[in-house]
Amino acid sequence: MTDPAEIILIVEDSPTYAATLKRKIAQRLPFQVIVAGTLAEAREVVAAHRAAIFMAVLDLELPDAPGGEVVDYALKQDLSALVLSGSFDDATRERMLARNIVDYVTKDGRQDVDYVVHQIRRLRANRDTKVLVVDDSRTARHVMKSYLAAQRFQVLEADDGTSALKMLEAHPDVRLVVTDNQMPKMDGYELIAHIRDKYPRHQMGIIGVSAQGGSIMSSMFLKGGANDFLTKPFSKEEFVCRINQNVDLLELIQEIKETSNRDYLSNLYNRRYFFEVGQRYLENALRNNLTLTIAMLDIDHFKVVNDTYGHEAGDVVIKRVAALLDEAVRKTDILARLGGEEFCVLAVNMKQADAVQVFGRIRARIEAEEIDYEGNLLQVTISIGVTTNLSNSLADIVQQADEMLYRAKGGGRNRVEVAPEIQEFASEAEN
Repeated sequence: MTDPAEIILIVEDSPTYAATLKRKIAQRLPFQVIVAGTLAEAREVVAAHRAAIFMAVLDLELPDAPGGEVVDYALKQDLSALVLSGSFDDATRERMLARNIVDYVTKDGRQDVDYVVHQIRRLRANRDTKVLVVDDSRTARHVMKSYLAAQRFQVLEADDGTSALKMLEAHPDVRLVVTDNQMPKMDGYELIAHIRDKYPRHQMGIIGVSAQGGSIMSSMFLKGGANDFLTKPFSKEEFVCRINQNVDLLELIQEIKETSNRDYLSNLYNRRYFFEVGQRYLENALRNNLTLTIAMLDIDHFKVVNDTYGHEAGDVVIKRVAALLDEAVRKTDILARLGGEEFCVLAVNMKQADAVQVFGRIRARIEAEEIDYEGNLLQVTISIGVTTNLSNSLADIVQQADEMLYRAKGGGRNRVEVAPEIQEFASEAEN
């Protein structure tokens, strides 16, 4: 997570352009933005805040640095630099890219500001993204690693397919693999096949690179499971663009998948996800690998809230109760909104003797909360039913917890009702 004290330094002599860029960055990203209009002002900012500067966005032509001296200065300070200019000829473009800058942007008044913001966001995310480079040429690995390091990726290396698989075993959170084809022990094509046995395309991206084979090699790699392919020699610019585009796509797929699993109002998992993943947990539990506790939770007299204050107030209550439940359960548990004012928790390896206390604390926490809706302080309670009795169907277990919830409602609401097997353990613990 980004420290809110981190700084984006903008060095730009156009107040209007600098203000627009600053506003867009502040709106979309959690950075402090400092603007300098000259190289001299930039030096002062760096002297005062060097440790907190995440990256610098630099105008190539400044009043006191018309020849791009600000880029030289930033790189000497080991700052990630994105360069702006009103125009880039081929010579200037090549000169800038050779300096190991993050990127260059032409200020054309259309999409340039959005692109700059996107690149900052990309660099921010790259810090937590691992890329594995696989090539038996030390020189080739060094070149690709330097390109990736400038983009703030965490870079790992392997000199053949066998070493790459060992590296993936040690680092299963690698997001992208860049692999050559011609390597000893195991070539790139065989490596891709092994990776795809374990990691689907949307989970781990693969970019193949080769100096041989041309379009035939490209087709072979893509059909074999690669997400993309580059023919050597490639330019730094093409390499970086392909890397970032592939990581962007992987993140977009993950975001879409995550959204499909979430309830739109509470942002908790939805009913479909709960039963899909919960069934896998159950199958594991039936093999005696773990224990499960299922709890059904329902907001008491929720209809009164809607009837008295309106459905918008009901939505506010659901969101706040969901947030409190999310804070209360463990990260290993599955918390879902099943519909309306009803929630469900699947807790893994929770001791039966602890279930009464755990859900009792959750009940008390909800009861103590005052929820502000347009100046009205609303208080609600929840009833909870809990079971640990397994069956072959997750739906059957949820039904058992629902029966306990029905007893809690019938017993006066704002209470926890547990199945007999839990009550026995709770009584033994008390004694």
